[in-house]
Amino acid sequence: EKVAGRKYELFQYFGAPDAERIIVLMGSGAETAQETVEYLMKKGEKVGLIKVRLYRPFSIKHFINSLPKTVSTIAALDRTKEPGSIGEPLYTDIVTAIQEGISEGIAPFKKTPKITGGRYGLSSKEFTPAMVKGVFEEMKKEVPKNHFTIGINDDVTHSSISYGPDFSITFCTISGQSR
Repeated sequence: EKVAGRKYELFQYFGAPDAERIIVLMGSGAETAQETVEYLMKKGEKVGLIKVRLYRPFSIKHFINSLPKTVSTIAALDRTKEPGSIGEPLYTDIVTAIQEGISEGIAPFKKTPKITGGRYGLSSKEFTPAMVKGVFEEMKKEVPKNHFTIGINDDVTHSSISYGPDFSITFCTISGQSR
């Protein structure tokens, strides 16, 4: 912090202190997700984002401590597809961290959250606020799709989730009023 003038945590949480739905991701999509979380919070949504700043070594304790007690559903988003694996790298680490956090008694929540894994940015597709909102909408379902893809029509595994491509968080100010 003294050298760069910035303070980073291993896992940085952004969002509602009482968030129920949280996306965990790292890399290029994190800024888009953060802007979308801020927009959705202003609309009353209880959502959050955990930006992974240091992936390896993965600290279960620091990850668990970054979660709000109110989380009920977590979506771990990877920008890779791991054919033949039980899940993408971040997803498998999140599942393991939650399970170990519970078994070690350090998890802050009373009920184990649902955990889903998803892929974004495949085929070099841009990750948009509409896609972030689509992930949060999927997480509202009683049984959200696991191992999903957002942003492309996955006609091989048929694992794509829908999103409203016209959704936008941009707005303009005219005469002092946001529109």
